[in-house]
Order: sequence, then C-alpha cells, then structure tokens
Amino acid sequence: MKRLLLALLLVLVACHKGEVRGPVGTDESRNTVQRNVDRAPVAGWMFTSANERTLGPFHARRAGQAAMATWLTPAEGTFRTIHVVPIDVKGVPHGEAIVAKVSLDTTMLAIGALAGPMPGFTIAWTSLTDRGKSLWSAVVDDKGAPRGKPIELTRTTDDIVWIDILPTEHGSICLWAEETRTAGATLIGAPIAGDGRVRGAASRIAQGVTGWHALPLDKGVGVSTVSPGAPDAKPKPGSPSVRDAKPGGLLSFRRLDAEGQPLVPPIVITPKSATVSGDVEVVRTNGRLLFAWTDRSGEEPGVALASLDDRDNLEPARRVVDARGGAALLSIAANADGAALLFEAPSRRSGESRRVHLARVNEGLSVERRPLNLEVVGRGQPELAATAKGFAVLATTADCDPDAPSCANAKAVATVYRTDARAAVVQREPLAFGADPATLGWGLSCETDTCFALAASPGTPTRIRSAAVRPRETARPVEAKTPEVIAKKDGTHVVDVTAVASGESVADLATARFGTSTLVALLSGRAERGDRTSAALSTRLVSDEGEAGAANVIAPRAVAVGGVSVAPAGGPDDGGAVAWVSRESGDAEVHVTRLDKRGRRTGDVQLTTAKGEASDVTITWAGSGWIVAWVDWRDGNGEVYAAKVGLDLSRIGREERITKAPGDALDLAALAVGENVWLAWGDTRESPREGLAELYTAAVRGKDAKKSLDEQRLLATAANSRTPSLAATADGVAIAWIEDAPLGAETPGSSGYGAFLARLSSDGKPSGRPQRLALAGDGTATSVALLRDAPLRAIVARGTLEGLALDALDVTKPSATTVLGLDGPPSLDVSLATEGDVVFFNDEGTTTADRRARRAHISWR
Repeated sequence: MKRLLLALLLVLVACHKGEVRGPVGTDESRNTVQRNVDRAPVAGWMFTSANERTLGPFHARRAGQAAMATWLTPAEGTFRTIHVVPIDVKGVPHGEAIVAKVSLDTTMLAIGALAGPMPGFTIAWTSLTDRGKSLWSAVVDDKGAPRGKPIELTRTTDDIVWIDILPTEHGSICLWAEETRTAGATLIGAPIAGDGRVRGAASRIAQGVTGWHALPLDKGVGVSTVSPGAPDAKPKPGSPSVRDAKPGGLLSFRRLDAEGQPLVPPIVITPKSATVSGDVEVVRTNGRLLFAWTDRSGEEPGVALASLDDRDNLEPARRVVDARGGAALLSIAANADGAALLFEAPSRRSGESRRVHLARVNEGLSVERRPLNLEVVGRGQPELAATAKGFAVLATTADCDPDAPSCANAKAVATVYRTDARAAVVQREPLAFGADPATLGWGLSCETDTCFALAASPGTPTRIRSAAVRPRETARPVEAKTPEVIAKKDGTHVVDVTAVASGESVADLATARFGTSTLVALLSGRAERGDRTSAALSTRLVSDEGEAGAANVIAPRAVAVGGVSVAPAGGPDDGGAVAWVSRESGDAEVHVTRLDKRGRRTGDVQLTTAKGEASDVTITWAGSGWIVAWVDWRDGNGEVYAAKVGLDLSRIGREERITKAPGDALDLAALAVGENVWLAWGDTRESPREGLAELYTAAVRGKDAKKSLDEQRLLATAANSRTPSLAATADGVAIAWIEDAPLGAETPGSSGYGAFLARLSSDGKPSGRPQRLALAGDGTATSVALLRDAPLRAIVARGTLEGLALDALDVTKPSATTVLGLDGPPSLDVSLATEGDVVFFNDEGTTTADRRARRAHISWR
C-alpha cells in the first residue's frame, strides 16, 4: 500500500465524522447475521466507531488464519491509545485489548502478521520528537494480548514516510523509509521476534530511492526500489520542452533473508532507461515475479510490466497499457492461474467519479483485450485481490445496474465485484448491512473463496465493521463494454482526451483552425537562469482525431505575461499569424510572426518600439489582414492599443489608442464579427488604487483598427472582473468572464462571484442583465471559455478544496455537468481555448512529466 495508508485515513476522516463509543461487537443486526453467516452472501460485524481524529482502523490477516484490526484513538487527556480487535477466520471480531498508550503526536500506524514459532501480529507506529520522528513496535498474540512493552526501533531527524511489516520464518521484519528533503529515501529493516524483541540490529537496505515495494518470499522478503535516473542533457536553446530529469527512475530488485540481510546482489529490472514512476507493485505467480508500474517516458503515461523467474531470468520491461489520455497503475494481483491489472485513465475523471479498468495479463506479459470497466465514485482507493478462481475488486460505486436509467441518482455504496478467471464479473455484492450501507471499504483480502474487508458507514458516529463476502453467482459473466458502447451513454461527456504536449509547464495557449487541422500555440517550459517571466513559444498542428504533430519553435524566450494569440489567414492553405511579446533592449515589444499552413515560421515583424511594457496580445483575422490589439504601458499605465497589418505583415495605417483612463487594462480578448473586431478587457479605472477591475467592451473597424463602438462598462461590482471570452450570437456578441471574490471571503461561491455571461446587441448595448453561469458542484469558477458555435455553450474551470474540474454547460439551461477532473491543484491558472466541440487546456501534476497541454472532445447530448 506504500504511502496510501495515511491517504486512506484522511479519506475516512473527511467523509465520516462521529465519536468513539459502544462496546466492541455491538450491532443492531449482529445476532441475525451471526445465525445466518453460512448462508448470507455479505455479513458484517461492527467492532468500533470513529471520529475525525481516529487513525485507522487497519488490519492484517495471517494466511488462511485469523486477522487483527488496530486503530489509534483520539486524544485522551495527555495521551492516545492503540486498540486491537482479533477477527476469526469467518470475519467475526472477538473482544478488544489496549496495546499501548502513546504520545499525542503519533502520526502513523501499521500492522502485519507474525509467523514462526510464536505467531501473532506486529504493530508499529511513529511519533514526533523534538528533532524528527521515532518508530516504535509492539507484538500481540492472536487474542490481542501484548507480549512485553513497546520497543523504540529508531529515532531519526528525517521524515518516516512509510512502514510495512512482513511475516518471516522467525517472526516478522519491520521495514520503513526515512526520507530526506534532497537525497531521496533510505530503506531500513529490523527483524522482530515472536516475543517482540529485535533480533540483532536494524540494517540499511537501500539509499536515495524514490519508490519501493516489499513482499514476503519463502526464505525472507523481496524488496523492489526505484532510484532516480540520470538528468537529461541541458536542453538546447529554443527547445519547447524543458525537463529537470528523466520522467521516472531505474527499478532494481533484491532478495533479503529473514534478518533483512541481502542474499544476492541487487538485480536491475530496467537497465536501459529510467521509466518507472513512483512506487512499483510486485506479485508472485507460477514461479516468477511480476513487476508493474506507471511508465511516464512517453507523451502520455502508460502501464508497464516486467518479470523475473526463480532462476533470475529477466523478461524485459514493456508497455502493456497505452490509452488515449494516458493510463496509471492502481494495483496488480495474482493467483495460480495468472495475474490481473487494475488501472485508471486519470484524464477521464469527472468530478468525484473516475473510470477504472480490470484486465487479465497472459503468459506473454500482454493485457487481454476488452478490460472490465467500473465507474468509481468518491475519493477512496479501489482495491484488487486474487481469489481461488479469479479476482475481486473493492470500490465505491453506484448501487445499481450500470445500464439502468436511474443509475445516475443511485446511492454510492462500497461494493465487492468478483470475477471469473477471464476477469468477467460473476458477482456484485454491495456492503449494505441492511439499512446501514458502507460508503467506504478497504483492506480487501481473498485468500480463500471468501473475501474480507473493513467497511465504514457514514454518520455520527462512523460505524466500522468487519465484512465477509461469500461467493455466489449473482449474474452471468458480464463482458467488458467496448469503447463504442461506453461512448453512447446519455448526457454531456468527454469522448476523447489526448495530450498535445507533455513535460511542459504551460503559461498560456491559443488555437485557430488551419485548414483541416487545429493549430495550437503554446507558451511553455521554464526559462534558463531563473528568468520566470519568459517561456518558449511553439506551434503544432493537431488533427481532428487528436494526433499532435511535431513542435515548431517560434521563439525561445517570449515574455510569458505577454500572452499568445493565433489567427488563420483568408484561405485554408494560407496559414496564419501568431502574436506574442518579446523583450527588446529591456522593453516588452509586440511581435507578429507569419506562419505557413503547417505552423512553421516564414516571417516576423516587431510591431511596437515604444518604451515600457506590453502584454495581453491578441490577433484576429479581419478580411484583408489582421487586427492586432494589446495592452501598452508606454504612458505609465496600461491602455488598449490596436493596429492593422496585412498578409505580408506590413502595417496598414497607424496604431490606434483605444482607451485613455486612470488605472490599467488587463486580460484583453478579441473577436471579429462582421466588419468589426470586438474587444473586451478588465479595467481598474474606477478603483486604480485598489486594482479591482470591471469589465469593459468596445469595437474597432476591421479595415483600419479605428474605434467603431465606444467603451461600455458591462457590470459595476465590488469584485475583480477578469479573463473575458467572446462568442458571436445571432444579433451581436456574448461575453463570459470571472468575478473574483475578495481574498479571504467566507463565501466565494455566493451569487455575486463566479462565472458571468452578458449579451450585447450589434450597437454594443447590453441585452438584459448579466447572468451567473451554473456550476456542476461546490467550488469556485477560476476561468471560462465560450464555444463559438451555436447553441451558446461554455466550459468553466472549477476549483475545490481538493482540486480542479472542468464543467460544461449550455448557457440557456440551469445546470452544468462535470466532464473532467484535472491533476493540477486548485491554484493552477487554467488556460482554456475552444474549437468547435473541442477544448484545449493546460494541466499539471506533481512531477515535471505530469505537466501537459491537453485536448478533450466533448459530446453535448
């Protein structure tokens, strides 16, 4: 489980609040369940309840025998207590014991089986010290009685980020990772005897690692580690992709004895390239070890496999899952008949819903086609386990037949899905427990035909149960749906997601139609020498199928805050032009670059030469040339300027100053409609000291950039108006923008803030009052883009406490639909650009390799 133990706790705490109460084993339906345990497909026994300060419960099971659950109570005065409950082979809890009183600063808890001559269970936990952390352990017998006092295994100034406990022939071995801020983590192991004592000294297993996994072997344990790859060569000037290091690490495997000492030198599993991202998952089946991980070496992440047999013969690594939009490993499980993978498509998350897939792995290390698809809801981590004849998945899903019309409104319930050997579902068992269904399940194990897990039912208090799921055939085997069947579902949804560029932090993007493809212009990467204001400007063509062509570098050091804008020329084979800002002799100046139909540079002109700054550049095709508009600080504050250039980039007439007011203009947008080019921007003229902008519009003539419609303030508000988006309507234009709540506002989602839309007639006058656009859930609108085809539709980036999502809505309707969940944090500045039913946007994960510009095709059913 690696670092997921703490994450699981946080999910449990966030979703279930209550207080610890009640004797162990009490449950209003317990007696009935116990009498029918041999016949009921799902049985549950409540053994504790938890509040938001409870750590756990976690549990461990000794192969084919009893289990033990443990948890850490909230503060009880000056201490907390670690409790255990034994669970028999049928899943029934019996009694409760206190293992130890621990400090209030105890932060992690783990439990593992203890084998050998004195079987039982080992419990380990960490506590904060004055200068770091300490790690403690204690041993209990099968009835939960402690064998001696807790022992301090280590005290370190580093951060202990992972604990695992594995059984050995002499007891158990406790493994942990001590992570530094700069040099990765050190893996350490300590052998623990059945009486709780440490046999010998702790040993250092590996240093400087970024990912790890451990599993028990016949004569000890096997430890897999991921070490950083060598840094890439320094990128050439002008490269649109800037990466700190290779997107992954090198995978090694080492066999240790029961004392944690190496039996043989480490074996390198991925010797040629650094492709392993984060943790690796390892299982044993049919005389060999299978290694699985997320490979981030390509434009999109995928799932890779390698194998090592008992004679150390290596089957080289290969990608086995390559999906449009990417795929990430969740888990791997194996039985005597083979293995199966559980993976997801991260880019297809929709709100709190995501699609996970289960697929068989054949002997040739290939994934069999048509994997099982499940729509998982909530933030709990789906789990996979092998059964005697197939596999089982534990996930929170809608409690309904996925094909039923009412499934969208069904309650979310933790559910066990059992499959046959071909990974086709033969049993679906919600952990309902009568009228008290669980919404979270974890700790799935299926060493026999019966599967066991822990389950939490929401409320006050949160009720924690031990659950047992017996096998039965509740349905004929359900084959996986094909992508074509999945795409036919009702409602607005994403049809396809692809990466336009990866490994790049995108500051801004713009799109335009070039013939039969879409040209995407990106300001991306990171400038050398710490200059954070500049980025590389590149273009690439993207087909209607989502395939991105090679990048064309236009400028290696554009000014990032200047923005980027692109527009086609008159004919499909005439290419177009891109406008951007470069620093010339210390001043920011507007450039226009001519592009051919493939997006390659054919000419360039520096449009401005004035002293001062320039930003928010736009370019719009206006019949016989382009209207270029920008914000210029030559007179001390930001004013809107515009100019006309021809096909050869020669200036037609003089540049025109559009605004003259105190305060600054910002976030300029433009759209050509008929003979006019409409402009919209935020303007601080009403509050230049506070810097709060209000939205203004105007129009210039397409033939010479002279003002044709005077400036018009759309809405007087106390909020900050920004980032407008324009679309043509039957009788004028529509403008969408963001009204930011003041910093620290208690209700940022209240009616005065969010995404707004206004309509203007052809004379520039508002048609009615602006309307607030609907969101698909809680959160704050952070950016908005209008689709430029009728009917009028919008894409809104919505930030929540947990992350970002894209909502899609028809502006004439009162509701919106979440179509994608993003990897980036809520603070990410999402740039949106639309072409037809396609939206382009930037996204950023936790690593450089997770930074992408993406394309999503939306179906508006």
